[in-house]
Amino acid sequence: MAFFYDNPVIEFFQRVARRPSSIMMWLFTGVVVASTTYLILAPPPSVDDDK
Repeated sequence: MAFFYDNPVIEFFQRVARRPSSIMMWLFTGVVVASTTYLILAPPPSVDDDK
């Protein structure tokens, strides 16, 4: 039973189960940050791509 006391993994899943909206907020934030980073760091299209 000591596994369930003061276990950060168990506490994380209990927190997610209590407030699923917070995990959706973090997923949405991750998608926004990842897509913005990709658009900033992606190389520009070359001239030959127009064909």
